[in-house]
Amino acid sequence: MWGGKRTGAGRKKKPDHLRRELLTIRLPQWMISQLKSKGEIGYLIEDILAKKGSLNPPDDYDFNS
Repeated sequence: MWGGKRTGAGRKKKPDHLRRELLTIRLPQWMISQLKSKGEIGYLIEDILAKKGSLNPPDDYDFNS
């Protein structure tokens, strides 16, 4: 079988409350350079806010994704 849709193929969609949305923020250059050296900036900020911040993630939030 070549190409085309197949039943059950592909990644399953996340619920709306777990989908990521683009957000533009301004940070000082020193913060940006340190964050870049540690990995993907978006995932680092998400990890910091979800694990160490004062936010309450939903029960079905996966910290390893």
